[in-house]
Amino acid sequence: MKVYVSVKQVGKKKEYISNKSCEIPDNAPTLADLIRYIVTKQVEAYNKKEPGSDVVALLTQEGINIQIQTGKIGFNRRYGKDANIHKAVEAALLAFSDGLYRVFIDENEVTA
Repeated sequence: MKVYVSVKQVGKKKEYISNKSCEIPDNAPTLADLIRYIVTKQVEAYNKKEPGSDVVALLTQEGINIQIQTGKIGFNRRYGKDANIHKAVEAALLAFSDGLYRVFIDENEVTA
């Protein structure tokens, strides 16, 4: 099943929304399972990125303008060691329970 994740950046002068698609298994029975799956896939993608090197990459003005829309400008690299999937999932579930982000399906909020 394909889902679309909208990420809203707040705390800026303008609030930007970026949309990403994600393939999830049809058998994710609970919201917690969905969060676990999405976070796991995001951490795996992050860990596959090439670690930073001593060579400085260049960003074009076009690349900067595109990244401005998401609220983060970067070189599409990771710095340091691999992210820990277990810790990332725990943090995402805690952030959800603390109300730091909300989940909507067809404009209806899902709370559990």
